[in-house]
Amino acid sequence: MAQTPGDGWVRWNTHHSTQVDVELFGNTLHLLQNPNTNHLGTTVWDSSIVLAKFLEKNAKKGDFARHRLKGKRAIELGSGMGLGGFAFALLGCDITVTDTAEVVSLLQRNYENNLSPAALRGQEVSSMVGHVTVQELDWSNPDHYSAVNPPFDYALAADCVYHEQIVEDFLRTVLAVTHSKSTVIVVNELRSESVHSRFIALFEQHFTIKRTPRSKMDAVHQHSAIDILILKRRKDVASNSNLSAPSSSEAPS
Repeated sequence: MAQTPGDGWVRWNTHHSTQVDVELFGNTLHLLQNPNTNHLGTTVWDSSIVLAKFLEKNAKKGDFARHRLKGKRAIELGSGMGLGGFAFALLGCDITVTDTAEVVSLLQRNYENNLSPAALRGQEVSSMVGHVTVQELDWSNPDHYSAVNPPFDYALAADCVYHEQIVEDFLRTVLAVTHSKSTVIVVNELRSESVHSRFIALFEQHFTIKRTPRSKMDAVHQHSAIDILILKRRKDVASNSNLSAPSSSEAPS
């Protein structure tokens, strides 16, 4: 990643454009954005690019190899424009990509333009792509949890933990949509130490948390401010301990 003195880095994408093209597994995904809204979910954030390129690099061997993911069920929380979930689908995983009501219409268009049967017709990759479902999911609404048909083998989220007030709803949702052997992937850009500390404090009560080494990430699409965290359920705690009732805050995207 190209670095800029003092300001971190030159980002791969910003919210100012209307479309982002990402090359992945030999295909180019054309992802629409909406720069005319203040909603965070209508942008392809750098963390999702880091996740997608990480999956591409590790597609042949390791825990996220294609032969391990093919036919498994996964859910992406706060999908935004869908890049992370689409990467899972390109590895043969059946994926449910989710976000709040304000975002799902554009997320649906990105699915239709890139990975729908119509978009893939005649392409060699079509037989390798997993089934994709687009669905609304508000983390603060427990009624939505059962509607996505859990549990899933994998849950992923990229750049979704950015405010302390949403961390409990995020944790509650992750617990609701996974089972005891699920793998959870959380990719975060460090913007606030207090938010990160809150996330770690709550999640480590229920999960073991391992930071992915930089050597396993794509050589270009990585940065010291973005971590890929792999979470597994702890065996010594109850899944619903120390969780209060859902907050009334709107779920992120």
